[in-house]
Amino acid sequence: MKIHLATAEDTHSISKIWSECFTDDTDYINNFLENCFPHTKTFLLTPENEVNAVASLSVLPCYTNYNGKIYPGGYVYAVGTLPEHRGKSYSKYLTQEAFRYARNEKLSFLVVKPATESLYELYSKLSFDTTLYERITRINPKRSYNYTSDGLLMCDKMPVYRSFTLFWDIDRLYKLRERYLSKESILLNKEILSYAITEITYRNGFVDSFSYLNKKEDHVFYVYYPSENNDSIVYVIDHNINDGSTLDDFISENRSTFKDLKYYQFINLPSIVAKRCSAKKIKSALIKSFEEDPGFNKHLKKLRLSLPME
Repeated sequence: MKIHLATAEDTHSISKIWSECFTDDTDYINNFLENCFPHTKTFLLTPENEVNAVASLSVLPCYTNYNGKIYPGGYVYAVGTLPEHRGKSYSKYLTQEAFRYARNEKLSFLVVKPATESLYELYSKLSFDTTLYERITRINPKRSYNYTSDGLLMCDKMPVYRSFTLFWDIDRLYKLRERYLSKESILLNKEILSYAITEITYRNGFVDSFSYLNKKEDHVFYVYYPSENNDSIVYVIDHNINDGSTLDDFISENRSTFKDLKYYQFINLPSIVAKRCSAKKIKSALIKSFEEDPGFNKHLKKLRLSLPME
């Protein structure tokens, strides 16, 4: 058995693994190969007596901020084994190789987003020893959220204008996410963020924004996509909405986009809004720290993986 770091010469093997493990959409696979793979460390496993690799694992660059310092990490992504070679612990060997890489490169952590509960159990056994959580909140688009729990108006309405330029401006989006999400999230580097945004479009998703007239505040941005089965549920998975007034404006700005909408499902709305709604805590990811600083590890446990990909 051999594990090696993939190069451009291995794209055929990667494409085959992706097509049999994840999707047969060639555009989706090519998007990974062209826009994500060059920025990753992708490990391939080839058994004895085999010419081509049969299993792969990618480590995508990510980071978190703590006490004014950037701590680099890796997002374990697209772990797959060809069907006829499963049951031989190849994902375990690839994960162990990813751990060796992380230690050698002095990464502070590795994070993984298991797709199922059984995979959470599997990766927990592979030394991903801390579970991260996030809060999801259901928002009724017919309600107003610009009120406190005792019925007081939070703030006056401000006229808004819509901006359609933010989707293409990765630099701007990167800076906004850094400013608003870095204290609570594991963030992707700029190249992987660009890939993640493109990946959202394969789920019929969007990145959009609006801003307020007569105010110098940053744009309000949000990343969202409809349920796979219908438009009655829309998932808002990344945003900087921080109060009920802004939430009302988001609802108003998107009222005509999804005509059959029953509710939005938000990730990590502020407590002042979420406590008045149907909210619950769910698993976000698993993480393994390579740092000994107890303060940093305490910080790590409070984070969520921002913009995880499917």
